[in-house]
Amino acid sequence: MIHVRKNCRACGSTDLVLILDLGTTALANDFLSPEEATQDRTALPLRLNLCRQCSLVQLAEVVDPGVLYSRYAYVTSTSRTMDEHLQSQCTHVLEQAASARPARVLEIASNTGLYLKKFQARGCEVLGVEPARNIAQLAEAAGVPTWADFFNAHNARQIRDEWGAADLVLGRHVFAHIDDWADLLAGLDAITHERSLVALEVPYLLDFYEHTEFDTVYHEHLSYVSVMAVEALLAQSAFRLQRVDRYPIHGGSALIQLRRRSDPAPVHESVRQSLVREKTLNLADPATWHPFVERVRGIQDRLPALIRELKAQGKRIIGYGASAKGNTLLNTCGLTPRDLDYIIDNTPFKQNKLSPGSRIPVKPPETLLKDQPDYTLLLAWNFGAEIMQREQDYQKRGGRFIVPIPEPRVMEYKA
Repeated sequence: MIHVRKNCRACGSTDLVLILDLGTTALANDFLSPEEATQDRTALPLRLNLCRQCSLVQLAEVVDPGVLYSRYAYVTSTSRTMDEHLQSQCTHVLEQAASARPARVLEIASNTGLYLKKFQARGCEVLGVEPARNIAQLAEAAGVPTWADFFNAHNARQIRDEWGAADLVLGRHVFAHIDDWADLLAGLDAITHERSLVALEVPYLLDFYEHTEFDTVYHEHLSYVSVMAVEALLAQSAFRLQRVDRYPIHGGSALIQLRRRSDPAPVHESVRQSLVREKTLNLADPATWHPFVERVRGIQDRLPALIRELKAQGKRIIGYGASAKGNTLLNTCGLTPRDLDYIIDNTPFKQNKLSPGSRIPVKPPETLLKDQPDYTLLLAWNFGAEIMQREQDYQKRGGRFIVPIPEPRVMEYKA
C-alpha cells in the first residue's frame, strides 16, 4: 500500500533530506459515510523530502495509486475563477500548438472532461484518460470520450494504435501526482509526433515556498515542482523544456511546455528567467527551508488558537470547501467537530459524508445562509476572492470569513 522513495524521481539522486514532517494523516479524499463513523481508517505518514541536487520537493512515502484513484471524490471546480482560467489556458495552448488542422487533444487525468469540453467547442477531436471509473462515467455522460485507466507507457501505445497520435497533450495537476516520471516520459514519447506540444500545469515550488502552502501537501500530491527539477528530468530524454507560464490558480501554478528536441521552436526566455529566480533563492539548500517550517508551525499554533478563542466566546464556526488541502489543514492543525460544526461543499460525492480524519460533517452550500454561522473558515482559500464576493449576503448579516494561509486572520467585510 505504501513504499518509501529512496531516490529523487526527477534526477535519480539519493541525496534527499527531510524538510517537513506533518505527522500521520488520513487520505485526503477518504470521506466516510455516517455509518462508518466509528470505523478505524487508514492514516499514513505525510513527510516532505528535498532533493539537494535538483531542488524537487517530494513526499517521502508513496501510496499505491490504485488505493487513491480507483474511486475518487474530487471533481474539477466549476467556479468562475476556474472557468476563466481554463478558457484562457485553452486559447494559449492552442496558439502555441499551432496545428495545421483542428488539433487532436489528449488530456491525462481528464476528470469530468470539463477542460476538454472547451477544446471540443473549438472543433478539436478530444480524448480523456481518467483512472477513476466513477469520474470517467461522468465525462462520458457529458459527451467527452474517455479511456478509463491510468496513463502509462503501455496504455499510451495502445491509445496510439487505436486513436492515433496527439497534437496536444494536456495534464493539469497530474504530473505532480505521478510517481514514475520515466514511465510518463515513455508514454508521452508513444502518444506524440515530432511537432506535438505537451502542456503540463503543476503546483509551482516557488509559490509553495513563498506563500507557506503546506496544506497542499497530501498523499496524492507527490511532488512540488521546480523548473530546475524539470530540466534535470528531461536531460536524457526525447523532450526539452520550451516555455514556462505562471498562473495564480490553486495558490500559484506553472504551465510547463515540452517539445521534442527535434522541434525547431526556440526556447522561450521564461525558462532562463525561472532558473535564475530559483537559483537565486537557493531552493536546493535545506537551510532555505528552515524559515518555511517555522511559518508552518506558526500557522499550526495560531489557527487553532484563533478558532478556540472564538468558540470560547460562544461563536459558531464552520468550514467552507471540503478540499484535499482543507483536510490536510484540519488534520495537521488538530481541528475536529468540537471546533467546526460542519463543512459546506458543492461536490455531491462529499455531501452527507464525514471529512477524512477530522470526521466533520459535510453539508451542501445552501446551508450557509439557512444557518448563518458566525464565522466560516475558508478551507478553499485558493478561491477565496470569488467566494467572499459570492457570499455577500452572509457577510451583510454579520458573518465573517477566516483565511488560514499564509497567515490566519479574520476578514472584515467591505461592501
